[in-house]
Amino acid sequence: MSTPISYFSRLGTLCLLYFVQGAPYGFQTSCLPLILRKQGLTYSQLGALKLLFIPWVCKPFYAPIMEGYKSDLWWLVVSMSTMAVTCLAASLVDNLPLVALSVTLFILNLSSATQDITVDSVAIKILNPSELGIGNTIQVVAYKLGAVCVGGSLLWIAESMGNSYMWTVFSMLYLMASFMVLTLDIIPPKQPKAKDETLSFFMLIKNNIGKILRVKNTTWMICFLLLYKLCERGEGVFPIYLVDKKIPLQTLAFWNGVVRSSASILGSAISGSLLSSSTRRWTPKIVLVIVASLRTIVLLSMTVLISHWGQEPVDLVQMEESYLAKDNFFFYASMFSYCVGNFCAGALTTAAFTYMMNLSQDAPAEIQSTHYSLLSTVEVFGKLAFASVAGYFIDSLGLMVMYSVFTLLAALTLPILYFIPDKQIVKSD
Repeated sequence: MSTPISYFSRLGTLCLLYFVQGAPYGFQTSCLPLILRKQGLTYSQLGALKLLFIPWVCKPFYAPIMEGYKSDLWWLVVSMSTMAVTCLAASLVDNLPLVALSVTLFILNLSSATQDITVDSVAIKILNPSELGIGNTIQVVAYKLGAVCVGGSLLWIAESMGNSYMWTVFSMLYLMASFMVLTLDIIPPKQPKAKDETLSFFMLIKNNIGKILRVKNTTWMICFLLLYKLCERGEGVFPIYLVDKKIPLQTLAFWNGVVRSSASILGSAISGSLLSSSTRRWTPKIVLVIVASLRTIVLLSMTVLISHWGQEPVDLVQMEESYLAKDNFFFYASMFSYCVGNFCAGALTTAAFTYMMNLSQDAPAEIQSTHYSLLSTVEVFGKLAFASVAGYFIDSLGLMVMYSVFTLLAALTLPILYFIPDKQIVKSD
């Protein structure tokens, strides 16, 4: 008989795995775009790099294959070791050519998505039913902390010591994580699975598409998930605008890494707390409407700030000599708006996923997992599709025009939310 795994060992393992899992995302959103923009890449090229996140969209299609072959421990070690070797290879060249960088990022995303599938599988197996709440909290917080710490730290290392050191440190992170996973001896062994249980996600959708779409409010939810994050590219573009303003990358490493991600985590935490509180006043619809309204105001304020601050580089000497300098005012005002925007993004995501989960619970038991997987995939696709082409429109139409479009897209979310069914979460008294 195997020795029972302690509560803290289970949660500590999940903290480690989700922290490491958030590292590639933080690197590609908080660090790399700023470095590449400083090196001269256009908004179109930076947007096209978002297509390298495609393994995350395709994740449900190859997850059943992973479940049918090898153990969770095997997939974890292979995925993290692959990322370690990839980063180590990237460190051999000080400035990777764009093609080589794209291949590197694709391998990182494929390995990270593989790790995500495996970590979710491990969480389901090692958590007791009463621990699912704290497990999901760890998932969100540890993932975002990984993105914060790694994204901000790597940006600072790259600017202070060079890209080769950045890639080397990135590689060491995965080597240490792989070693720790091997020594923890906590990952459950592989359980045999019947052959007919390893149907692909595509076949599951094909066989159950009628049942899925007949679940009440599913069609509305799919439309909402495709649209509600279109305007989020506004927050993603803003740090690149600051690079063009010649704000030092060391300064952006702190604001775009630590402060911005802390605001997002806070938004997720407050949203989750409101939705899980004992009072029945806070429903997903109320949280979504309030936060979406605030997000519209934030994007409007960003548009106004860009209009008045302009495109010219800041006067760094004057900023250092006087806190009352005009550039200081615009910088801190823009950072405030940027952080509030990321607070809204975190709160919206938590509320949207809570509504998704409640909606999937209304589906027939045999398709609940497939229903939720479909909604999750649609959410990622909606975010990725526009992000990959937004850079082209910025280069073609200009930053001010596109920020006006982002603001309009945020405002259009509000009438869509008007039709959301006010679904009440069942809470224990």
